Order: sequence, then C-alpha cells, then structure tokens
Amino acid sequence: MNRSIILYTAAGIVVFSIAYFMILKPFNNSSGFVKALDASVEEFDRSYRNHHSSNSIVISDTTTLFQPAHVRKFKNKIYVSDFSDYTIYEYDVDGRVTRTIETGKGEGPGEFINLTDFDIINDRLLAVDSQSLRITSISLNTGEVLKSISVDRRPYRITCLKDGFIVNWLGNEMLFSKFDYEGNELFEFGKVIEDQLRHVLSVSGTIRSNRHDNFVYIPSYASLIYFYNGEGELINILKAPDGLEFPVTKREGAVSSAPDFSFYRDGYINENNKLYVYTNLPGTRTDNGEWEGDSLSVIDKYDLVTGSYEASIVLPFMHSSAMYDPETNSLFTSNWEKAFKHLLGDDVEF
Repeated sequence: MNRSIILYTAAGIVVFSIAYFMILKPFNNSSGFVKALDASVEEFDRSYRNHHSSNSIVISDTTTLFQPAHVRKFKNKIYVSDFSDYTIYEYDVDGRVTRTIETGKGEGPGEFINLTDFDIINDRLLAVDSQSLRITSISLNTGEVLKSISVDRRPYRITCLKDGFIVNWLGNEMLFSKFDYEGNELFEFGKVIEDQLRHVLSVSGTIRSNRHDNFVYIPSYASLIYFYNGEGELINILKAPDGLEFPVTKREGAVSSAPDFSFYRDGYINENNKLYVYTNLPGTRTDNGEWEGDSLSVIDKYDLVTGSYEASIVLPFMHSSAMYDPETNSLFTSNWEKAFKHLLGDDVEF
C-alpha cells in the first residue's frame, strides 16, 4: 500500500476518534448523567415537621381566568398570569381582583407569543417572551409599556434585583445575564455542568431573588440549588434531598429532547435569607433509586447563609406553580384550572 495512503488513513482515524470523543460521546453518556461543576449531590432523608391542617380558598377559576399559570407575590398583592391570553391579574390577599394588566397575545407592544415568566418590583412588571426574544417592562400604575428589549438569545426566566434584573437563557452557553433597568446587558455568567452547551435542556429550572441583592437558581432535574449575589458571584451551592444528578440531554439526529423526569420546583426567599422551595415528587424513592407510591408535594426550607437544608412539610395537594409566604404561613398556587390561597394553620412548626 502507498505510504501516503497509509498516513492519510491513520490521520483520518485519529481525527474521527477525536471527533467521536469530543462531540458524539457526550450525547451517549452511558451513565446517563452530566457532571456538575464545583458540587456533588448527596442523598439524604427529609426532616418532616408537623402539619395537620390547611384551609384553602379559591382566588380565581375558569370563570375569570381560562388557564391560571404562573403565581407571583409582591408585598401584599398576588399576581396570576392567564396562559390562554397572557393577561395578568392582581389580587389582594383575600382573592379580590384589584387590577388587570392587559398584555395579551400578539407581537405588538406589551403583547406576548409565549410568556414564560414574569416578576414584579416596585411599580413595574417585567416579563420574558421566549418566542419573540423580547423582555418587556410594564408600569403597574398605568399599564403602559415602559421598555421593550429585543435580545439575540432565548429568554426563559426572569427575576428582579434592586439595581437590575437577571435573565435565565434557554440554549445559551452561559445560563444568566444581568441587565440594568434601562435595558443594557451588563454581563453573562453561570456555568454549572460539563459540556453545558450540549446539555442545555438538562439545566432548565427556576430563578428567584430577594428583590435586593441575591438570587437562587433551582434546577428542575438535579438536587442542587445555586445561590448567587447580584454581581454574578456564586456564594453557596446547597444540597437538596433525593441526591439526583443532572441527567444528559437526549439527542436523536438533530433533535434534542428534555430528560424524562423533572421535579416541579418553585422558590421564595424571605428577608432573613431563608429559602422555601415547593417541590413535586413522583413518589417515595426506594433504595435502588426507583420511585414508588403516590405523588408527593413538599415545601423544603433552607438557610442560604449557611448553605444548609433545615426541614420540610408535606402538602395535601399537587399544583403547577406555587409560592410560599412564611410571614403569613400561606401558600399561593395554581393548577391550570384554579388559583388558590392555602392557609397552612397554626399547627405548622416551620
């Protein structure tokens, strides 16, 4: 055989091998998991506190909202978005409508094609549209659009700080960017797993702030919680019960798909840096890692300063969006049909 042919063949084998291990192999991870950077999960049991009673009232149902989706709380007001037309309703703590923010579906100012998250600070509401690649700021007092910010990546979640807001991107190499309220992007940050760009669907999650200077990223698939300051610096990585690692993003040809299983997790930070995470579980986890029995909803409590898990309570229902308010011992939830306020009772030791 010609020597040059042998050399070209050998070089081709080397190039193919490198391409396989660098590109193809991560999508065919035999372990089914992606390594987290700077942290490892740890499986441990929840410490359940007493909880014997709750009293629930319906804030809204399909007579007023066709599909109640996201629930947010700011000061003494509750905000619920209607997934059918993206109108956002403001309620007082007794469930009375006090304001309607006429956003709606469409491509015009203050309209959305796919509203995936919103947050409130002071007299403004900020919302992200993952389809039109736009962030919109709306005055709560007048309903007018204060700012419409076009971006070149897909915004997925948003949370507000005193000097700007954090956007969580979908399908970007870095998870987050910080913006000022004039709409200027200040910096990007947030790399939490190996080969993150290849496994972008595996890092889907929720972000919530104390509306001052800190925020958390709560993954949907892994038992870790990331605590950042407003400058994008990682303060703590908290270990959550269940010990689940980040799963790989599945890929068939050019199509990527999300992992089969996810927690539903939503959070609330109080002024003492206590984090309350509402979590839906598919059952009780057995010794071999399987889930069995009935589905379960819990609130897990953490101390963000020490980075430690503290306790949990079990809830008698499962809803899609939830926000716990420790000051009033209430939980505000929606299940795509109704929005609720749950008073958890004086017997809750939390």
